[in-house]
Amino acid sequence: MAAKYVLIAREIRRRIMSKQYPANEPLPDQFALAAEFSTSRMTIQQAMRQLIIEGLVYTRQGQGTFIRKNFHQFSQWDLAGSDYFGATKTWGHKGRVSSVVIRFELRFPTEKEQTSLLINADAPVYDFIRLRLLNDEPMSLDATIMPVNLVPGLSRSHLEGSVFQYLQQTLGLKMMGSYRVVRALKPDVLDMQYLNCQETDPVMEVEQVIYLEDGTPLEYAHCHYRYDHSGIVIVNNG
Repeated sequence: MAAKYVLIAREIRRRIMSKQYPANEPLPDQFALAAEFSTSRMTIQQAMRQLIIEGLVYTRQGQGTFIRKNFHQFSQWDLAGSDYFGATKTWGHKGRVSSVVIRFELRFPTEKEQTSLLINADAPVYDFIRLRLLNDEPMSLDATIMPVNLVPGLSRSHLEGSVFQYLQQTLGLKMMGSYRVVRALKPDVLDMQYLNCQETDPVMEVEQVIYLEDGTPLEYAHCHYRYDHSGIVIVNNG
């Protein structure tokens, strides 16, 4: 059973994603949330700290906690196939999408993975790396962590095909949104080996957490793209 602050953070995240809380008004104060969830202010503070780490909310001294204005724009980013519909659906109109499994194992999560996925240290996770190709040309190298209890029966054949199809059609899971951080990096050994990068070629990394419709984190991943195979389109309707 997850800690109470984890469950509260999950519920508040769900409300934020479903726009139940108005974006231009502060969230209910800690006293109100503590009363609603029948818990202490300290537990509410822990839940809020988690949401701040994820970049969903921020605090203003003396004014309260607010939803980040750009949070609802994250789902409008076109990140070269890293979105939560899967590369097969995102790139499929451009040609044949395929995957090569570089690594696939089960283990216990690191502290960072526990924080990102809101799981305990004894909750096993899938750890896999896939090379994604479009018409046999390397496009991205994706390192992904998923909780085993959310995705039972995941196999190498699923990784070689469409994981999203297995999640959606077989397991009936529905993705609602994602939180992403984009940064430029120097290529590491795997990037140079599988993405055909030179040591001086920049690599775009997308660090992301994908959430189910109830706010549960489903996936924590680091996706690497060659500089000439990536781009971001940001649509601002505000």
